[in-house]
Amino acid sequence: MPDEVGPVIVDSHTHVASPDTKRFPMRPQGFGSDWWRTAGGSAQVLDAMDAAGVDLAVVVQAVGPYGFDCACAIDAVQEHGDRFRFVGAVDTAGPDPVAALARLADTGLLRGVRLFGVGATEATWLTDGTGRDLWDAAADLGTTIIATVFDRHLADLRTLVEQRPDVRVALDHCGFPDVTGGPPFAAAAGLFALADLRPLHLKATTHLLHEGADPADVMDALVGAFGADRVAWGSDFPQTTELDYPGMVDLARRAVRRLPNDAQNAVLGGTAARLWA
Repeated sequence: MPDEVGPVIVDSHTHVASPDTKRFPMRPQGFGSDWWRTAGGSAQVLDAMDAAGVDLAVVVQAVGPYGFDCACAIDAVQEHGDRFRFVGAVDTAGPDPVAALARLADTGLLRGVRLFGVGATEATWLTDGTGRDLWDAAADLGTTIIATVFDRHLADLRTLVEQRPDVRVALDHCGFPDVTGGPPFAAAAGLFALADLRPLHLKATTHLLHEGADPADVMDALVGAFGADRVAWGSDFPQTTELDYPGMVDLARRAVRRLPNDAQNAVLGGTAARLWA
């Protein structure tokens, strides 16, 4: 991690896609935006981080353009290990997801594994035993589970978290809750019902914070329920396009502005550093 004076800023959710399609062939999965068509590789993310004063970024496997071939993300982290950390992804519908996770761990770079449940098929891994096996494997490897699921899946996610409370879990994009109605966020009740699960952490990303009339209302509610030590800011750059990267960082700072200083530092960097740095 960079040796900086003052709090370290960690972006818990970035993506890298390379214009070099010979080295890293695209395997579009048919969902989400086509942001990757103009992506500029690791340099795009590093330049944005430097411009906005962000010290470290978690490179999360970009499932949309690459599926579960993590070669591009691994290459970026290998080349820029002082600034990037790696979160891979495995195909939960593949022939042996546990073996796939072990192969990612063999790279020596893995800080977490993304289990994807928001594509074209339903997240059956939550209930068919695959999730249980992957939770067990994550416990053996000492890695974090990053669950990418919709809020309708949260009850099933609770079951897995309760079965293995020794496994740290992060919920991508907070489970995509509806926060447009403002406090007390009644439409997001399913998310807040998980606050008692101590292993569960939240990634509060740009599109969620951008939905509310005031991002601080959303962040105050998340931190009030889960605690700042369980909430990490993430940009979703460059996949999210509502704002440029400095605008995403400014949105995060506005979201935490009413929190005590130690809580601000946790959300903007400390929580992500503890989970992935």
